[in-house]
Amino acid sequence: MPSKTISLKEETYERLRRKKGEGESFSDVIDRILTEEEHSLYGLVGLAEDDEVAQIQEKSRSFRDDVDRRINDESQIEQ
Repeated sequence: MPSKTISLKEETYERLRRKKGEGESFSDVIDRILTEEEHSLYGLVGLAEDDEVAQIQEKSRSFRDDVDRRINDESQIEQ
């Protein structure tokens, strides 16, 4: 497999070395770190229209408010 040589600052090399697991190459570490940064939900960006997003946000806000209210009601009953 072809490879490339890159230059790293000493501090960057040490940070990368500390991330290495047993049996991992530096390429493995870099691939793992880059993959961790790619969130699986990024592919959903742009799938919903703005009005749909607003409806979902309002339903979510309403749900959270309802849960908060119920928790507060229960905690007042226990006191």
